[in-house]
Amino acid sequence: MSEHTTLASQMRATVGSMVPVWFDEQISPDQILGFLRATLDGAELFVDPSRLVLVVDGCPHAEEPTHRAATEFANRAGEAPQVIVKPENSGKGGAVCTGFERLLEDDSVEVLSMRDADGDHDIWDLPQLFRQFQMVRESVGSDDVFVVGGRGTLARPMGFARSELEHLLNRVTIDAVNATLAGGGRCVDERFAARYGRAPDFQSGYKLYSRTAGAAVIDAVSEAHAARPELRVPWWGVEFVPTVELLLAGFTPAALHRLTYDGQPQTSFEGDDLAHAYSRQVSWLFERLGLPAQVAMPLLENALTACEFIAAPNGPQVLDELRRNVIERVYPQWSRDLPERGSMFV
Repeated sequence: MSEHTTLASQMRATVGSMVPVWFDEQISPDQILGFLRATLDGAELFVDPSRLVLVVDGCPHAEEPTHRAATEFANRAGEAPQVIVKPENSGKGGAVCTGFERLLEDDSVEVLSMRDADGDHDIWDLPQLFRQFQMVRESVGSDDVFVVGGRGTLARPMGFARSELEHLLNRVTIDAVNATLAGGGRCVDERFAARYGRAPDFQSGYKLYSRTAGAAVIDAVSEAHAARPELRVPWWGVEFVPTVELLLAGFTPAALHRLTYDGQPQTSFEGDDLAHAYSRQVSWLFERLGLPAQVAMPLLENALTACEFIAAPNGPQVLDELRRNVIERVYPQWSRDLPERGSMFV
């Protein structure tokens, strides 16, 4: 038996995968079917159909294409994936929790993955992520592991502005969590992620989780939503909030480059107000960690100063608004100013 077949057999015996299905109403049923075909193409090579779950998240016009895609999959693979239809939209976080809960009912599932429904998460990256997961789990001697399928470039799929703000958020996340853990004599084990830049692509939606990590994802999203329902965490925090909780709990992050589209087929990113979107996450982070202003704000200001988006035409305004939003929400007493651009050589 070849090495590839052995790996595929291991994956089919242990990997559970879920796909949250939601599409904008402007996307036609035929287009939805095309996206789902691309997502499911070849999935049966690495995921047993009984451990593949499609969660239609309050999206009526996607129900029929999803059932058609599942039927086509069954005709090809011999068994259909599970399809769960949620009558109300619960955000991507709610859909992921539903899918993970179903997968965790199967005791044979040791590794959980989620892949977007628009075909951007290539199935052929999954074996490499699984290899990485196995290696890290063996190296640390624990199941408390998750693997990030990081994009080699963020600018190509999402544009320069968002890519720079994603880098900023990832840097602030790792720095703030480390500042918090340092009080207890700990820090994040970055040995298996540091090869991929200053901070991993934590916002990537292509990840692998151990069973314990998958259960922690459910708890993180559910508890954050229950604590502050007005923040609508499941709609924007399914990558960010669980990452913070996993790092705080001592889970080991690993990273691996994966493929990504040159441009996003669709996005659930909420609106064009970048300052609001990213200040919301930074504010949640600082409030969750309970960091004092004299620790949190310098971390943010360090990342803002390093952010290349400051050189874009509207960059200084967006970054200044992001900073002001965090100050107003979390640290209204903060008064230190950033150095003005143009005041020093670089």
